[in-house]
Amino acid sequence: MKPSICKVCLCEYVKSRPLQKVCSPTCAVSHAHQLADRKKAKEAAQDRRQTREKLAAMVTYPQLLKRAQTAFNGFIRARDAGRPCICCGEPLGTEPNSFDAGHYRSVGSAPHMRFVEDNVHGQKKHCNNYLGGNHVEYRKGLIARIGLRAVELIEADQTTRKYTREGLEELARHYREETRKLKANQ
Repeated sequence: MKPSICKVCLCEYVKSRPLQKVCSPTCAVSHAHQLADRKKAKEAAQDRRQTREKLAAMVTYPQLLKRAQTAFNGFIRARDAGRPCICCGEPLGTEPNSFDAGHYRSVGSAPHMRFVEDNVHGQKKHCNNYLGGNHVEYRKGLIARIGLRAVELIEADQTTRKYTREGLEELARHYREETRKLKANQ
C-alpha cells in the first residue's frame, strides 16, 4: 500500500483504515482541534457579516444623507485645493478641513441643489460662516469661474431631485472614489 502524509505533522505513514488522515492518536487530537478552530472562525465571520448587514439596514435616511454630504464636501475640498476662495480671492488653507465647501444656493433654501457641483465651491470659513456666505462676492467669483450663463442656469434651476437610500449610498461611494482619484493626482 502506498504511504500517505499526515495532515498534522506531515510525516509519511501507512493507513490502517480507509478514512485515516493522520498518523497517530496525538495527531488525531490535534487535527480535531484544528477542525474545531476552523469551524469557530467560520461561524465568527458569519456572525460579523450578519451584524454588518443588520447595522446597514438600521442606518436612517438622515444618516445616509449626512454621509453623502460629507463625501461630496470632501470632493469639493479636494477639487478646489490650491485655488483661491470663490468670494474674497484669498488663498484657501492647505490643512485638512481648513475651508468649507460653500453652496451658492444654500441647502436650506434650495435642497435640490445640494449635490450640484457647479453650485458648490471652496470658500474660506470666514466668508461662509461669519459673512453669511458672502453672497454678492460669491456671485462675482462664480461668474468669473464658470461664466454668467452657467450662473443664471444655477439660479433658475428648480429641478426636483429626490434621493433614495440606494442613491445616497451610490453618491457617497462615487464622491469618495473621485476624491481618492483627485488626491492621487495631486
